[in-house]
Amino acid sequence: MKLLLAIITVYASSTLFAQEAQVVLRSTVTGNQEQPKVLYIVPWQQADTPELIYQPLQSLVDGVFEEVDRDELLRELRYQDKIISEAVIPEEADI
Repeated sequence: MKLLLAIITVYASSTLFAQEAQVVLRSTVTGNQEQPKVLYIVPWQQADTPELIYQPLQSLVDGVFEEVDRDELLRELRYQDKIISEAVIPEEADI
């Protein structure tokens, strides 16, 4: 009798698990694809001095495309290498 009760219990529990519906979760995000992707960052507080923030676009473009003297460029690269090497040496000394 106990064996029959055990078999019925196992059979009933297996059919309960088989009858559960499978849940499929999907999510799709759609938006307006016609507009360009742009991020607007709006400050929540006014800047103290707007003169320091403003830099005309022309001055940025001129700095990128202006001529560079070869000797001046090499000297600047040597200075940068020296600054980087001096910054790395104290870290190695601690090890």
